[in-house]
Order: sequence, then structure tokens, then C-alpha cells
Amino acid sequence: MHTIRNAVIAGVAALVLPMNGLATGVAHFVFEFGHRLAELSREAGVDRYGDFRTPGVNLRAGPGTSSVVLGVGNPGDQVRLRRQVVGEHVTCPGGARDDTWWQLLDRRTRVTGYVSACYL
Repeated sequence: MHTIRNAVIAGVAALVLPMNGLATGVAHFVFEFGHRLAELSREAGVDRYGDFRTPGVNLRAGPGTSSVVLGVGNPGDQVRLRRQVVGEHVTCPGGARDDTWWQLLDRRTRVTGYVSACYL
């Protein structure tokens, strides 16, 4: 909510400040800055949750099968999806290939690691 408030304030400031010379540049900067903050807030503010599709899924230190295994996830653990990254291509159980990996927190074990999207 703070970033939305800041975006509104920036928009009002852009309209209220005199529109000449330096004031125009400042007003434009303030408006664009507030707009970008609102975008970042929307991107970061949405908590996404999921779960493992199969038992025994390795949580890895990086987005690839050669990365160190930090823990193991199972259906019912519930995960908080933190960010999506491109990593090593993995052949999913159905035969499709996918290079999408998620950095996540296993809510049961409290282990943070990377898991191929194939298993979520």
C-alpha cells in the first residue's frame, strides 16, 4: 500500500509543480519513480504457493541437476514460490522438456532451494 500511496503522491506532484524548466524534469522523474515503485510492488507483493507433484523431489543449491542437494520435498509439504529462473533443461515425467526452475521455501522442512517446474 505504501508504494501505491507514493505513486499517487508522485502523480499529484507532477500535476501541481510548475511545468517549466527544472520543475518539469523533477516532476517527470518523481512521477516515473512512483510508477516504477508501484510496478515493483505488484510483482513482489503476490505470494505464490504450491506443492510437490511427486515424492522425493530434490531441493538444490542452484537451478541444475548438478547442484548440491539441500533437502527433499514431498507432496503435502507446501512450498512458497520465491522466484522463477531459467536453468538446466529437465525432462519432465510426461516427456516434455522444461528449463524453468523455481527458488522456493519448503514450508514443512524450512529448506530453501531450487526445483524444476516439472515437479511442482
